[in-house]
Amino acid sequence: MPADNPNGAGGSPLPQLLVVDDDVIQRTIISRIGTQSGYATASAASFAEAAQLLAQQSFDCVTLDLSLGKESGVLLLGKIAENSRLAPIIVISGTEEHIQLSTLKIAQSLGLQMQFLTKPLKLTELRALLAQKRDGLAARRGIDQHYQAVRNSLIA
Repeated sequence: MPADNPNGAGGSPLPQLLVVDDDVIQRTIISRIGTQSGYATASAASFAEAAQLLAQQSFDCVTLDLSLGKESGVLLLGKIAENSRLAPIIVISGTEEHIQLSTLKIAQSLGLQMQFLTKPLKLTELRALLAQKRDGLAARRGIDQHYQAVRNSLIA
């Protein structure tokens, strides 16, 4: 599903969040919290949907369930690295610890940032983590705009 709320106040673009979960209730809750946390949210119920969205646009943050029916969410890490390289990933999963550690190693080898939240999901933890990622992105964007302004003044 395409991103909701593409622009924030004053027309500035909201950070883009991709929610990948095959459970419709989890996906709806996470998407709603993402929107409430200041993101334009897009959601995918399957590996194929997520891969298609990742091919169409870049995301600033991705929430990812590792169990996507017949497919593994781990297989999406390569696509995330290709299309949204700097996007932090929040894995929301009930998988065993050794699977989480293996996933973390794969993510690190691809240069991805990853954190884990376990199921059952604590909504306050998700809200806090999404706010932290959003604020970090805003700070990076502010620094990038500052450097661009300095560069432009030196050229002029």
